[in-house]
Parts: sequence; C-alpha cells; structure tokens
Amino acid sequence: MFRRILVPVLVIFLISLSSNPVHAANLQANLHTYQNQFNTLKQQAESQTQQKDASIKQAQSIQASINLLQASVNHDNSLIQQHEQTITNIKNQEDLLTIERQKDIENLGNYLRTEYEQGNTGYLNQLGWLLGSKSLDDLLSRVTYINSLINAYKTLGDQIQTDDLKLQSAQQSEQNVTDDLTKTVQSKQQTKNDLDTALSKQKDLITSLTQAEQKTIKEQNQVQTNIDETQRLIEAQEREAALAAQEKAKQQQAEQEKADQSSKKLTAPVKPSGTVGQILSFAESFLGSPYVWGGSTPNPGFDCSGFVQYVYAHYGISLYRVTWDQYQEGISVPKTDLKPGDLVFFSTYAPGASHVGIYVGNEIMIDDSDYGVAYDSIDHPYWAARYLGARRVIAQ
Repeated sequence: MFRRILVPVLVIFLISLSSNPVHAANLQANLHTYQNQFNTLKQQAESQTQQKDASIKQAQSIQASINLLQASVNHDNSLIQQHEQTITNIKNQEDLLTIERQKDIENLGNYLRTEYEQGNTGYLNQLGWLLGSKSLDDLLSRVTYINSLINAYKTLGDQIQTDDLKLQSAQQSEQNVTDDLTKTVQSKQQTKNDLDTALSKQKDLITSLTQAEQKTIKEQNQVQTNIDETQRLIEAQEREAALAAQEKAKQQQAEQEKADQSSKKLTAPVKPSGTVGQILSFAESFLGSPYVWGGSTPNPGFDCSGFVQYVYAHYGISLYRVTWDQYQEGISVPKTDLKPGDLVFFSTYAPGASHVGIYVGNEIMIDDSDYGVAYDSIDHPYWAARYLGARRVIAQ
C-alpha cells in the first residue's frame, strides 16, 4: 500500500515538467544553437582537413623533388670522384714520363761520357771530325752517325713535348669537367637546402593544421554530446508530458466513474449472523470516514488495507498491513463462489494487488477509497475491469 505514494508523486512531477513550456522552449532553443554550432564546426573541420590534405600532398611533392635532387647530386659526386681519379692517374703518368725523360737524358749523357772517355771526341767538333775523314765512306759514316745522334735527341725531345701536351690537355679537360660538375652539385645542393627548408615549414604547417583539426573535432564531438543530451531531455519531456496527460485522463475518468458509482443508492444485503455478520456491521459503522493514505485507525482515518486490517483485528483476526501482503492471506476464492466476509482485490494504480475491500454480498463490497468508506459494486465497469481475485480469511 505504501508504494501507492510513488505514482501520485511521479504524476505530479511529470505534470510539472509538461506544464513548463518555458523550459521546453529553452531546450528547443538550445538544441537549435547546438545544431548550428555543430554545422559550423563540421564545415570548419572539413576545411581544415582539406587544407591538411593539400599540405600533405605538397610536402610529398617537395620530398619527391628532394629525393630526385639527392640522387642527382649523388650521381654527380660519383662522376666527380671518377674524374678526380682520372686527373690523379694523369699526374701519375706525368710523373712517370718525367722519370723516363730523366732516364733518357741520363742514358744519353752516359753514352757521350763513354765516347769521350774512349777518345771518340771527334763528333764533339763535328766539322773537324768530318774533315778528319780518311775516305768517302768514312765521311758518310761519320755524317750518318752525327745525324743519328741529332735525330735521336730531337725525337726524344719531340716525344717528351708531345706527351707533355697530351697529358696537360687531358688533365685540363678532366679538370674542366670536374669544375663544371662541382658547380652543378653546389647549385643542386643549394636548391635541395631550399627545398629542405620548405619541407620543414610544410611539416610545421601540417602539424599545426592537424592540431587545429583535432581540436575542432573534439569540440564537434562535445557539441554532438550536447545535442544528444538535449534531444534526450526533449524526448523525455515529451514522454513525460504524454504520460502525465494519460494519467490525468485516467484519473479524471476514474473519479468520474467513482462519482457516478457513489451517486447510486447501493442497498447492503441482509448481513449474515455470527462473526461474519458482526464484522460487516462493524465495518458499516465507519461509512463516511475519510480516506487517509497510510492510515490504520478511525482517527484521522484509514486507507483501504488499514480499514480491512482494523475491522478484522477487532474480532481477533490478524491480517498483514499492506494490500499485496493481504493478497497472500487465507485461501483463493473464485469470483463465482464469493461469500460475505471474503476479501476482494483489485489492480488499480499499480500492477498486482493495490486495492482491497470486504465483500458483503449481492456483488457489493465495503471499502475505503478516495471518497472515504462506502459501498461499491464490484460489477461496476471501473472495478470489474480491475478485479484481481478474492481471498477467504474466515472459515465458512
């Protein structure tokens, strides 16, 4: 019976919510504001994502250019190393040629020295030596010998000069190529350095855009949470308002049905003799007593289960205090076998047994409801629709 308070309190609470149009209007206004914020943040996040994606593509393009430049620089450096090695080889050849030239000079000097030591010094004074010829053949022989010496020296000098020129030309050519490659590498390296700087700035921009995007998404999620919560509150208000209206309509209908019922003149049947008759007479003595929720005494008043407990206790029959416990008392009785003194139960404001009365016969009960202790017809549409069962607590 004490649970009975929950429904009225809930109904009052729901009615108070549903009757507060200002609060509902505020929720709708908040929802509209949140939705506008969400749309703005969504557009902002999409714009930031596009900027970030574009920056990433640009960074990838810069990185690709850097990779190509680095590969080209590596290739040019490899060529420079090759040409520098060629220059080194040419210098080594020049050194070898110098050594060979020195050897040839030394060999020629040794030869002349040997001739001098052996007394063959005539060729040193070519004219005198030629005039000292003993015969024509000797003259021709001496001329040929002198020419061979001159030619050998001249050939040696020409060869040395030719080799020097070739090596110098080759060395200069290699050096020119090396210098050009070095300048190219320096230019490419400068371009790469510029691209590295641009890539670093681009990465900083991507980081900044990513952080801004994440912040916007976080704000967007928070606004979405606000939207969901506001929609939940609005839906709860709508459900509460509908429930309140439904409960109010049921309450008005029940009050009308009870008013209609109370306006009827119910004639109590002749009370049986014995204990049951005494119980019914004692219950009848409280007709008109007010209904007091949780009440169990005549003053200030009873509720339905308190009334039944008080009447039966007066004749030494102990019953539980609340309706749903009284529904477990005694034995179950079908509606077709009801007898005066049986307890009849109804499911009204809550599932299960929530109202009890004392059956007096002729489909009439005496009970304590909202309008106080009175006779009610259990066949009335209101009670008939809510009839739950009956229990017999007195042996008959």
